Amino acid sequence: MAEKPSAQDVREAQRIELRKQREKELSRQKRARMAIIAAIVVVALALVAGLGYLIYQANAPEPELELNQPASISKEEPTLAFKADDTKPVVDVVFDYMCPFCGNFEQINSADLHEMIESGDATVNFHVRTFLSKKMSTTEYSARAGGAAVCTFEDSPEVFLKFHELLFANQPAEGGPGLSDRELVTYAKQAGAKDGTLSCIKDQKFRRYATDVLEPAGAKLSPATPAVLINGKEWGSDGAWQTPGALKKAVAASGTPGASDAGGASDSGN
Repeated sequence: MAEKPSAQDVREAQRIELRKQREKELSRQKRARMAIIAAIVVVALALVAGLGYLIYQANAPEPELELNQPASISKEEPTLAFKADDTKPVVDVVFDYMCPFCGNFEQINSADLHEMIESGDATVNFHVRTFLSKKMSTTEYSARAGGAAVCTFEDSPEVFLKFHELLFANQPAEGGPGLSDRELVTYAKQAGAKDGTLSCIKDQKFRRYATDVLEPAGAKLSPATPAVLINGKEWGSDGAWQTPGALKKAVAASGTPGASDAGGASDSGN
């Protein structure tokens, strides 16, 4: 018959069993802590990697756009031109789509300019400038809008005129992001642009043309916007363009390009 364990042996066995259970629990807790630490490290590394990628993306240079020559615009005279007979006056309008005074000019004189174009009473040249792109926009709006305007002019002069009018009717405030590319596409649709024109705007096909060609060409005519030249002479710098009908009257009185000063327009707008 087996000898019955003593009370001391029982207590010792219980202590050993408790120690084993405690060690087992401590081991389990240690593994749990290690798993938590490992998970935290993985998450931290992922956050660091994600932050690094965002910083890289934010500082990575944008891919350089191609300098594309529009088929509808002369290389020698980079302007969005509505030609009339050579004997008719020539009106040059210099503007930036972010310029608030250009918006005022459009509101006051748009109908008269359209009438001159439709009647053939004058050649009207639209000179797109983009100098406010970096100064007054967080997304280089003037450059994007200028390039989009060229896209619509490639579509048709009529589509451009409607698009031009819509951009100024919905002109954004200076200093902000300006209209988004999606909004530019929307207004182009409203102006009657074809699908190819919408793709042209999305791809910013003529954005670089606007900044590298149209901007310096417009700056040669006038350092400020809005600006109007009639037969090559500045008109309305005294604010005469703010009077409805004054531009139309000045053009009608200007005579043939190259005529004597007696038939030309003066800087005063009279």
